[in-house]
Amino acid sequence: MNLIPKSAMTSFILTFLFGPLGLFYSSPLWAVLLSIAFYFTLPTILVPIGVWLLSWGIGHYCVCTHNENIEAIKQLAKDNQ
Repeated sequence: MNLIPKSAMTSFILTFLFGPLGLFYSSPLWAVLLSIAFYFTLPTILVPIGVWLLSWGIGHYCVCTHNENIEAIKQLAKDNQ
């Protein structure tokens, strides 16, 4: 696991500008899944907009979870010393 905290603002900016592709910063799995969903639903217009907005929330959630896990690991390492 990468023990470097990630920025929620960076995640938001990337997903705002690039939609599902911006998720590669916070969650590569979700980036691939939502990019595929975005591509195959382009003719419907509304679903890609939903996917784009969903990528903002997923990006924020993944960054926050990542940062919480880092803090928990650091706390465990401190307690074991």
